Amino acid sequence: MSSMSLALRNLRHRRMRTALTVSGIVIGVAMILVLLSLAAGTSTQANGFLRNVVGSEITVVNATTPSFPGGFKFNGTETGGFGGGGGGGSFSMIFGGGDPINASLVGRIDNITGVYVASPELSTSGYVDGANVFLYGIVPSTYSEAATGLDITSGGNLTGAGQILLNSVTATNLGVSVGSNVTVGANSTGGSTFKVVGIYSSGSTFGPTSRSGYVELSDAQSISSDYGLVTEIFVKTTTPSLVSAVASDIESVISGVTANVASSITAPASSLSGTLTTFFTVIGLVALLAGGFGVVNTMMMSISERTREIGTLRAIGATKGQVMQMFLGEALLIGVIGAVVGVFIGVVASAAFPLFTGTSASHTFGAAFSGALRPALTASNLGISLALGTAVGIVAGIYPALRASRMDPVEALRHV
Repeated sequence: MSSMSLALRNLRHRRMRTALTVSGIVIGVAMILVLLSLAAGTSTQANGFLRNVVGSEITVVNATTPSFPGGFKFNGTETGGFGGGGGGGSFSMIFGGGDPINASLVGRIDNITGVYVASPELSTSGYVDGANVFLYGIVPSTYSEAATGLDITSGGNLTGAGQILLNSVTATNLGVSVGSNVTVGANSTGGSTFKVVGIYSSGSTFGPTSRSGYVELSDAQSISSDYGLVTEIFVKTTTPSLVSAVASDIESVISGVTANVASSITAPASSLSGTLTTFFTVIGLVALLAGGFGVVNTMMMSISERTREIGTLRAIGATKGQVMQMFLGEALLIGVIGAVVGVFIGVVASAAFPLFTGTSASHTFGAAFSGALRPALTASNLGISLALGTAVGIVAGIYPALRASRMDPVEALRHV
């Protein structure tokens, strides 16, 4: 009879003790799978929350765009931008340099691995009812994702050409409101009629932010005669940890541009996922370690009770290695069974978790995790849980197996 057959027979003969021992592994594996899945799910929700509240993580501009010492960059990178949005605006038209870039680069950036969304903007100078303003041409559908949009206080967003969003100070100075028609053009004496569809706040009542407006990108290109061009492209990544890599890829794939990273925002965000995963993993490992001690304790008790059996096996010719294999086989079976059952229970618990956390999660974590916490089951987490459960069973059985194999057969036979 092989060592594994003997191990299986011994486990069947002590079903209650085997079940209790396996349960320790089951609880540990189930807990670590749920916690790893919870960390993955929470990280996904956190990344989505950050994408909604944080401005563009990367701003792509012409490589000749001017910058000032101390990291004070224009084009919305570290200045926070104009117009109340997270994306920003450009001072390039004030200070010169920084030629526009081709709008077709947006498609190339979208195809780079790790890019969640890319949105172009054309910053230019124009006139609204004869008053000089900073005009920003955007693509509304992507701008709201890439640059968190605008703080619209009345009206709505752009839905087509021939529409304009005005800063609240500019609207007040011009005496216009939502629904009014204004003349927008490149100079104070001409232009086209635009409808004011929304008023937004920039949080400032003076400076460039107080005299600005947003129009469709095509309208801005027509006003400035920069057809097919943009001054900056705002980029968000699928996860903050990829920001630096994506910025490097953009500069290596596309020549003549600079990818400025808002490091003050992305640095703490990129560490969030790792912190959550580490925290939950440590808790799970503690539970799994407790299960491992249970295996050691059970195996040691089994050796004490089976002294006569071990002595008999040694007396009829069983080697130390065979005795050790038998006990290691038991530990392996306990680990495998516990890991498989634990993963099954962990999957069920992860699937049921959102049913019990919807309301509490909203109150505890606020907007970042509104609704239910949703664990994310991944193949890697399933594999890690299975491997850890099996490994704990084997490691926990090494010392008892060594002790059993070193037992003196003469001393053991005294128990016969």
